[in-house]
Amino acid sequence: MAVIELKDIKKVYGKGLAKVEALKGINFEANKGEVVLIMGPSGAGKSTFLTIAGTLQKPTSGEVLINGKDASEFSSKQSGKLRLNEIGFILQAYNLVPFLTVREQFVLVDKIKKHNNLSKEDLNKLFDELGISELTKKYPNQLSGGQQQRVAIARALYANPEILLADEPTASLDTANVEEVGKLFKRLAKERDKASILVTHDPRLEKYADHIYEMMDGRMTQKK
Repeated sequence: MAVIELKDIKKVYGKGLAKVEALKGINFEANKGEVVLIMGPSGAGKSTFLTIAGTLQKPTSGEVLINGKDASEFSSKQSGKLRLNEIGFILQAYNLVPFLTVREQFVLVDKIKKHNNLSKEDLNKLFDELGISELTKKYPNQLSGGQQQRVAIARALYANPEILLADEPTASLDTANVEEVGKLFKRLAKERDKASILVTHDPRLEKYADHIYEMMDGRMTQKK
C-alpha cells in the first residue's frame, strides 16, 4: 500500500472572475523506499501540491490518504499531529532557528515532539552520514547554504517520519552539489525506508528518481 496517495485532488482559489483552478484532478502515490520527483515550471501548481500533500492546506475536493487514512478530513489538531509524527519538511529557506546551534536545533525538536525521535546514537550516525558532525556547535549564520541544507535534512529525519517532502532541494546548487543531494535522497529512501518526494524543476535529479511526475497548468502526468 502507498504510504501517501492523492486521489482526484482539486484546488480552487477565489470565486467568479477571480476564480483560479490551481490543481485539476491530481492523482499521485508514493511508497516507502522510493524517490519521487514532481517536476514542472513555476506556476504549474507544484507548491500547491506540496502544501496539500503535507496537509498544510485542504483540497477543494478529493482525498489525501496517509497510510490509508483520509487526512483531508482531519481537524487542524489531527493534521498538526500527523505532520509532527509522519511528515518531514525540507523547505528552501531551511527554517533553522538563528540563535540556536546545530545541536540545539534537535533539543528544540525534543521539546515539541517528546516520543519516537531518533536515539542519540542514531542521530550521531546521521550527522556522520550527512557530513555535519564537526558543525554541531556552530550557528546557522556560520554555515554555508549546503551545510544548512544538510542540517535541515537531519532535523526533518530526526523526528523519524515516513514521508519526506522537499521543496526545490537543489535550488542554486552547482552540478557537483546536485549530484551529492541526489545521491543523499536516494540513500535516505533506500537505507532508511522513507518516501522521499522532491518538488523540483531540476532535470539533473531525474537519474536518482524511481518515479517522475510532471506538472503543467495544474495537471499531473506520470513520466516514469
